[in-house]
Amino acid sequence: MMKRRVSFFVSYAKANKVAVDQFLQLYREQIGASKRFSYALWTDHEIVVGDNWNQSIQNAIEETDFGILLVSPAFLNSVYIASNELPSYLKASGKRCFPVMLANVDLERHDLKGLEQKQIYRLDSIKLKQPRAFTYLKDLRKAQFVEEFFAKVDDWLHENHM
Repeated sequence: MMKRRVSFFVSYAKANKVAVDQFLQLYREQIGASKRFSYALWTDHEIVVGDNWNQSIQNAIEETDFGILLVSPAFLNSVYIASNELPSYLKASGKRCFPVMLANVDLERHDLKGLEQKQIYRLDSIKLKQPRAFTYLKDLRKAQFVEEFFAKVDDWLHENHM
């Protein structure tokens, strides 16, 4: 059976590079083993020297099927993300996005830049007193975080006939 190809854009703050790399390494393992879809990931690492980086990002957002937003205080503090990436996902006719709490964000005190209307994924488990951001977890829990997030995205894609 031929797998349906889906592509996605990853939005993140450069300040979170270590956590982003950990998350994406685990996520690549999950998407690489997907039974239903052939996933193609786009990050700014795809930009070739000499390319117009802003245009490359805008083209990628337009051409991909959905976005994964790796939310953190640094992400929320990025002027570029707020003005050039989030609008594509937050407008009424915007692309589907899956916000992920990469680093802890205070939902009451931080300016969520429009994401307050979106469900932000955090690991919620009986063994945890409260849902946790990716960076607040140890190795096995980080793997569980990514496995459960992958399942939610994969199920959504399947249910929506992507």
